[in-house]
Amino acid sequence: WVIFLATASIGAIWVGLNPRYQLDEYRYVIGDSEPVLLLARTQIAERNYATDLATLRTETKSIRQLIVLNDDPLVPDSLSMAAFLKSGEWLSDHDLAKRRAEVQAQDPALIVYTSGSTGRPKGALLPHRGLVRCCRNQMRYWIADPVRVVNFLPVNHIGCVGDLSSWTLVAGGCIVFMEKYDPAGALQLGIREHCTVWGGVPTTILMTLSLPDFASYDLSDLQLIVWSGAAAPEEVIRRLCTITPNLSNSYGMTETVGSLTFAGPCDDVDELANSVGYPVPEYEFRIVGPDNRPVAQGEPGEICTRGDFIMRGYWRRPKETAETIDAEGWLHTGDLAVERPDGTIRLVGRLKEMFKSGGYNVYPREIEQVLEACP
Repeated sequence: WVIFLATASIGAIWVGLNPRYQLDEYRYVIGDSEPVLLLARTQIAERNYATDLATLRTETKSIRQLIVLNDDPLVPDSLSMAAFLKSGEWLSDHDLAKRRAEVQAQDPALIVYTSGSTGRPKGALLPHRGLVRCCRNQMRYWIADPVRVVNFLPVNHIGCVGDLSSWTLVAGGCIVFMEKYDPAGALQLGIREHCTVWGGVPTTILMTLSLPDFASYDLSDLQLIVWSGAAAPEEVIRRLCTITPNLSNSYGMTETVGSLTFAGPCDDVDELANSVGYPVPEYEFRIVGPDNRPVAQGEPGEICTRGDFIMRGYWRRPKETAETIDAEGWLHTGDLAVERPDGTIRLVGRLKEMFKSGGYNVYPREIEQVLEACP
């Protein structure tokens, strides 16, 4: 998180890597984004990354330096974080301030790789303005005093960098990071740190509620429970209502940087289970048919949004960018929805087939490619 903030502050572009990636996935993302610096750890839990890092360092021509974090053992042709920081001591405060002053709101702050219908991840360029604006709007819905949240989401996901980390920062709150998720551990950490917000995807919430001793945990500090990425079942929502009456879900995607709609905070089971709430008034939002015209209330159509907060485009993919953001600036999400009589939005499917797993988009073609790689 500190590295992300430092990178963004000087107008550089940051790319997060999921520690669960395998070597071929690292090769793809690093080969596509062509980073100049690779900052990494050589050991996380039981997994050793030394061989993968050495391979990536050798194969990737764009990488000028490999920096190893946390005093982990070095790999060939790498530098410790302490040595890297020392090498920057020559930089004057004046030069640093000048570089930071040159950063513009519309500049990309990070690339988040997101899968498309082709099954090959595309790098969405997300601007500084989008992160800040979306988080400021999110503050109007996700209200707690103080804001304290456990963040166990993977660092390459917009939910981690945007919805939880950037939001908590903009809200003046406290982020409690958890390196590797487990339901009981996350619950215990949140209680110990007096966290006021429980955030996640329905999968993790269900895993937590399924703990045999869940009822014994003291959750009196919780003021708000939020989720995104998928729908939560009604029975789960009813259980959550016994903890706090302030529940909220939201709808957005990587390309929109933040959520476009919010349900609650409330204890209305129907709104929370059967909709993603109301569109944010400050955003341009519409549901359109195949003719690109808004559909009538109750008719299904594709969610589209427009504004200076959305992604700048896909990294080095002008064709895919033009297919997603039309000539009038509308971003086509590919998500089908209907507006209910009360004005809330109900998601009904995808223009192209896809399913959600733990908040991630998973496409049939991705599964096919894994199967095709097997002898």
